[in-house]
Amino acid sequence: MLQLRKRQNVNRHFLNILQNIKNLFQQADQKADLTDQYRNKLKKLFPDFLHADVEKVLDIMSLTKEIYIDSFGKPYKVENGIYGELTEIKLTKGVVTFFIYRIYFHEPNPEIENELTETQKQILNCIYTRHHNGYIREKRLRNLFGFDNEWILPYKLQLLGEYVIEILFELDKHITDENIHQYKQLTLSNREYWEQTKSRMVSYWNEYYRYSEYKKLKDYIGYKIMKRIDKANG
Repeated sequence: MLQLRKRQNVNRHFLNILQNIKNLFQQADQKADLTDQYRNKLKKLFPDFLHADVEKVLDIMSLTKEIYIDSFGKPYKVENGIYGELTEIKLTKGVVTFFIYRIYFHEPNPEIENELTETQKQILNCIYTRHHNGYIREKRLRNLFGFDNEWILPYKLQLLGEYVIEILFELDKHITDENIHQYKQLTLSNREYWEQTKSRMVSYWNEYYRYSEYKKLKDYIGYKIMKRIDKANG
């Protein structure tokens, strides 16, 4: 009887080991599936002719690592590194791209990032303008100063409808008399998106700035930028 019990315990222990191994394989498969989803979504953010460069950028991003962010002084695990649905943006000549609301991936190692080509660095900066951390969004926007490729502009324009005022002041430097017609054309090609962006700008002004230093909407930097774009020739 004692030997039978020992044999049963051994069998149970062996079955537990097999189940743990099975769970590990399932977790690995799930992580691989999620990583594939990340790559497929992020590739859609750029025109087809950039996809080879996008692949190089994705290779240095931490898409497979678990993500933890600080939440009121405690680490909080983020289950999905991409938040929000893809938003369609129409460029010229019938080209359609998308962008996302937020990402949570940690930034790549700076030394590895510096090995990217200039175009690949621009792609990376565009992706990280969607980061949940406002300081990172602002830094990545500064990195895009002077770059006005058509596929970059939607990332700058999107920041116009967000609440971090320091980003708006930085963005004001990017939109000049020389390139404002490009932004105007983008808004004409995406009228519904542009109206939604303007509505968000007004909502954030009302929520965060109306009762402090910008009591009048016309004095708010986000409104000033949008008026400049609306008045420009497309």
